[in-house]
Parts: sequence; structure tokens; C-alpha cells
Amino acid sequence: MSGPPSSPREAEGGDAAPPRRDEHVKGFHKNNHYHSDEPPSRRGGEAVGAGVGERKSFVGKVLGCLFAGSSTTVRVDMQRPGFVREQRSKDYNGWGDGYGGGSGGDGSGSQRHNFRVEQTRVKIMQKWEGGVFSQRQVGGGSERKSRVDLGVGLDVSLMEADVVPELRLRLRTANSDNAPNLYLRVLPRQELVGRTRVPILNTGLFLGLRLQVPLASIGDVGSYLRGGGRDEFRSGGAQPMITAQLLRPAGTGAHLSTSGLEFDEKILRLGPDCALRLAASVDFPREYPLPEIDEGPLRLKIKKLGVKKCFRWCKDRRTT
Repeated sequence: MSGPPSSPREAEGGDAAPPRRDEHVKGFHKNNHYHSDEPPSRRGGEAVGAGVGERKSFVGKVLGCLFAGSSTTVRVDMQRPGFVREQRSKDYNGWGDGYGGGSGGDGSGSQRHNFRVEQTRVKIMQKWEGGVFSQRQVGGGSERKSRVDLGVGLDVSLMEADVVPELRLRLRTANSDNAPNLYLRVLPRQELVGRTRVPILNTGLFLGLRLQVPLASIGDVGSYLRGGGRDEFRSGGAQPMITAQLLRPAGTGAHLSTSGLEFDEKILRLGPDCALRLAASVDFPREYPLPEIDEGPLRLKIKKLGVKKCFRWCKDRRTT
């Protein structure tokens, strides 16, 4: 008489021993998709991570399609920066120091030079360009331009804490530097703008012409042409306007003006698409004998000091 079988597999023709509980559980997991050697918390984390990765990939593709072929221009301008002399008064109504000299105070106290800026503006513009070409500049060299571009951006005034949105569509009618440009502005004002300049013989000066037509006035013009009356047209707040002024393009060197010398130049290149620009003037004395002023007979005025950087998201585009 043989002993009992050591395992259910050795039992033949007889009743097999019931499986243990742990073997039953393993068999259940094996026949289901939930079976894994890793803990459930890790398996769930991988599933969530895969979902987040797919969403990030989708967002990246959308942003790539949105910014493909576009450029971002960042410009920082300081208007009328310079050092000014101020005088500190020793007594200011008995409670603290104040600015004296000039029209206030007794002229006593120390003097110092402070750096002041009239206005600081930061402008960020995102552009989508079409018909890119290389345009020759009046002062020499060439610059990348486009026949059509859509611009969306912000104009921020740091001193006044003012933020102005901008949205416009620009069309260049030709590749010439003096060809008319047409603008359709949506923000901050709704208007049509046409700009051009006409060279004046060989003087290096140009006559700049600008036509500004508010979109609100177009309906008033139509009403006037239909017989609405001149008074009805004039009663509108926004009306078309034409302006003209003498211009000298930037980058053409110093030139004489009614007050002295003026120049508007890119004084320093900081890279292929970044430059430091300075617009200033030197005023000559206008009377003799010379007045007693601390600045001396020649006075330097810095009108604007700024830096401009362009980030191009597609660098392999060809220009025509």
C-alpha cells in the first residue's frame, strides 16, 4: 500500500487535494490583466505620467505650429535719460529734508547729481511674416523685411504702470524703402493708416506723409455722400487726418539742425538680431556773450537710449 501522492499532479485517477489559497489567488491574477509584479501604486503612477506626457506633447505641437515662422521682438527704450543736479535743503518745514535751491530753500545744503529717466517703455511684439525679403537701407547695409505681417503685442509704460495691447496688420506695397505701407489697426484704436515718404532732391531729407482714417469715420463719410449733410459729418468725434513732416532716416550719421547737431545711430551690435540705439543732440550757444550756465556752451541731450532684440523661431527661411 503506497502513501498518498505528494502533490495534486501525482494523483492520477483519484481525488486531487484542493489548491491552497495562495495558489488560487495567483491563478486569478494570472488570468486577468491586473496581474503584475509591480505594486499598484507604481502602475497607476506610470499611467498618469503617460497621460501627462501625451498632453505635453500635444501642447508642444500646437505651440510649434502657432509660432512656426514667427518672430518675437523685445524693445526697451529710455526717453530722455541723463544726470540732473539737485540740491538738498537742510530744513524743510522743520520735519525733514527736501529739495532746495532754485526757487525753494535758502540755497544751503549739499548738491548731488542724480540719474533720471523721463519715461521707460517695454514693447513686446509677436509677428507672423509672409513674403520675406532683404531691403537695402538708406545709410547702407540691408535689413530683413516682409511684405505682409501680423503683429500682436503689448506696450508697457513702466513709469505710469500702463499696459496697452496692440493688434495690427501691415502691408508693404513694394520692396522699395520709400514704398507706401498700409496698416489696419484693431488695438488700441480701430483705424486705417497709410504712410510713405518722398525724397527731397539730393539733400538726404524726406517728406513724410501719413494718412489716418478712423474706422468709425467711414460710416460718417458714407452718410455724407448719401446726402446726410456736412454738419452731420463734422459732428463725429473721429475724422480722417493727413500729416506731413520733414524726416531724416536713422543711421545716416550726424547732421545739422536748427539747434545744433543731431544723430540717431545704432552704436553697438550685440549679436545678429540685437543692437543698442542712441538718439541725441548737441545744442550750440545762441547768444553772445555766453550765459553763465553749469553745462557749458555745448549742451548734450540724450533723447532716447534703447536696445532691441529679435528672436526668430524659424531661422532657415530664405529671403528674396
